[in-house]
Amino acid sequence: MTATPAASRGSSTWTIDADALQHVCPNLGDEAARAIADGLGEAFARFDITTPRRAAMAVAQWAHESDHFKTATEYASGDGYEGRADLGNTRPGDGRRFKGRGRIQITGRVNYEQIAKALDIDCVSNPDLLAQPPYSELASGQWWHLHDCNRFCDHDDFVGLTERINGGRRGLSDREQLYTRAKQVQERLVPVDRWNVLRDDEREHMEMLAKERRIAKRNGGWDKVDPSHLRAASEAKHWLIDRHNELRRKATEEPRGWDKWNRRVRYELLTNATDD
Repeated sequence: MTATPAASRGSSTWTIDADALQHVCPNLGDEAARAIADGLGEAFARFDITTPRRAAMAVAQWAHESDHFKTATEYASGDGYEGRADLGNTRPGDGRRFKGRGRIQITGRVNYEQIAKALDIDCVSNPDLLAQPPYSELASGQWWHLHDCNRFCDHDDFVGLTERINGGRRGLSDREQLYTRAKQVQERLVPVDRWNVLRDDEREHMEMLAKERRIAKRNGGWDKVDPSHLRAASEAKHWLIDRHNELRRKATEEPRGWDKWNRRVRYELLTNATDD
């Protein structure tokens, strides 16, 4: 029987250093740090959060807004947003359905609709998408971009950035403590393309597999999309498994084989993408 490709594994091209993220937020476990680092990498690359200062400020602010990355969902029930026409909550249950999600929390039907259009995801029918990496980070990046937050970073205006995000200075002390730690590792918070070591054909198949997995995830699973998407993902996955096995064979047959042509890193990337 053919294994079904996981809808979320190995889908991130960009990432930041997960150890650096844990330096800022020591509460994060390894698995959570890696998933959030991938989401941040995707968001940072997409929305030009690509200098050390921009990255450090974003990590600090998003960490504070999400309780040190412990959550991407507002702790309150959302009942307080019920009937809020200014948020587009005009249907019964919209308050709970569209309560705050993301690292910088997106709230209200109208804002979810805007994010759905910008990111090409159906977070209106499936609001919980915005509580999952990478969409929790991408949604926050979209908000950051629309509110011109990079400008505050470039002017080294952390207080002004806080006021732009918060509407005031609530939590400034915690934000500043997070920023102090982020500045200590800021070079490692800049997004990097972790697939740049792959051969062209490896990258082509990795991107195909990642693309099909994203389609499945944002639509609620493989059974919710045309079967052609699963076929394409399975073909790409099997090609990558063959290359994975080839890398291992050549590396073990040759003297110092793992040290040649980035084989070890390539092997690990392919393992992560296909090991499910």
